[in-house]
Amino acid sequence: MTAFRDLRHYVDNLTARLGQDEVKVVRGADWDLEIGCITELGAEAEGPALMFDDIPGYPSGFRVFTNFMGTPARTAVALGLPPDTPKLDIVRAWQGMSRRLEPTPPVEVATGPVLENVLEDDKVDLTAFPTPRWHDGDGGRYIGTACMVLARDPDTGWVNAGTYRACVQGRDRLSLWMLGNRHARAIATKYWQRGKPCPIAVVVGQDPILSTAAAMAAPAGVSEYDLAGGLRGAPVEVLRLASGIPVPAHAEIVIEGEMPPLDEESVLEGPFGEWTGYYTHSGQETVVRVRRILHRDDPIILGAPPMIPTVPAGDQAVPLYSASVTWEHLESSGVQNVRGVWAYARQLMMVVSIEQTGAGDAMHALLAAAGRKRSGGMERYFVVVDEDIDITDINHVLWAIFTRVDPGRSVHLLRTPTTAIDPRLSPERRAAGDMTMGIVLIDACKPFAWKDQYPRANRFSDAYRTEIRERWRAALPL
Repeated sequence: MTAFRDLRHYVDNLTARLGQDEVKVVRGADWDLEIGCITELGAEAEGPALMFDDIPGYPSGFRVFTNFMGTPARTAVALGLPPDTPKLDIVRAWQGMSRRLEPTPPVEVATGPVLENVLEDDKVDLTAFPTPRWHDGDGGRYIGTACMVLARDPDTGWVNAGTYRACVQGRDRLSLWMLGNRHARAIATKYWQRGKPCPIAVVVGQDPILSTAAAMAAPAGVSEYDLAGGLRGAPVEVLRLASGIPVPAHAEIVIEGEMPPLDEESVLEGPFGEWTGYYTHSGQETVVRVRRILHRDDPIILGAPPMIPTVPAGDQAVPLYSASVTWEHLESSGVQNVRGVWAYARQLMMVVSIEQTGAGDAMHALLAAAGRKRSGGMERYFVVVDEDIDITDINHVLWAIFTRVDPGRSVHLLRTPTTAIDPRLSPERRAAGDMTMGIVLIDACKPFAWKDQYPRANRFSDAYRTEIRERWRAALPL
């Protein structure tokens, strides 16, 4: 894998490997809704990555970068793969990297580009950056949508990195919404129980592997820095703050501060258009008292505003983590002949491809996939199909569901925990603390007992389609 030094190194690789048109510079778009809407339109069309500059009211060079992994080609570049790597092969490559991963701790350095500008005391001003208001229903300007929130365990020194939404609440105030079962919240609680605020660092603008690692659910005690180092094949260079928290030396912006307990200081956070495509949570949440801001010359805000889940994700078009971890779980659960795993609508629908070798294989795969469902996750639909279905093409998946499912026999319902941002939770159930939701298991495979007699599909083979595509590429848009 290419060990990108920083976000800028990644941007340079996009243009070098995919062409100058892969990163579109947009000048003059307003921070208030325009940047968000252009980002959404670009993501819907699976268009180029977008670098916003000359934002009204801000110095030229203070930029916002979006749709940074919004296509399979950009995801492949982020992983150091050829840009034309097939989608399922990208997941396979990620799975292979994860299996071979040797955690590599970060290396501490004395200086780095993030120290080019150091703002302290009365110079601290979060409003100096062109933070977008991404959606018209948002309750503020969210500088943290693809950020890394760093906290250090006071007992062990373990450094946890996570991704949480972060809203600018004033010159020296930032709000964070952290669910109660997340590691950072557990670390913060340790400080609060000792009567101390929790030291926090928020990184805004880092390379795509750091961004991906921060969103991974690493086990307690394992630092996402170590995972990122292992995935990159090189340690992350970090600077150690006075609080003991290490931050990426090549980050674009670092916001350093402390987070008091809610009963000491809190702020109304939200609403915010979440990845489900709805506004579901708003309330009194944690505050970061900002003590210092570090940033590079011409800083870049890395933005991944949530969109409705059927839009190709602006931050990642290939479901690397959810698909590869589910695939790994299936194999470790004894599911035979798994041919691939894919996720739709972020992870609301998980699709598994298997080669059936015995009766019950499909149900085994379904139950194993549902068993991997994260506690409080929103995985809603689990589908298993035969190996002849291209699970990276939603039309193929729907074809299998529409023609190979007997609704009276092939569909099963279970009930599992869900998350606080689930829009289907009624106000009454929220108030009662009933955070559960039904999930659907769909067996869209040919019935094993007579699968060899199942009617033949009238579709050309993949080999012949490839031959024709190559032969006629110059004449037809194939």
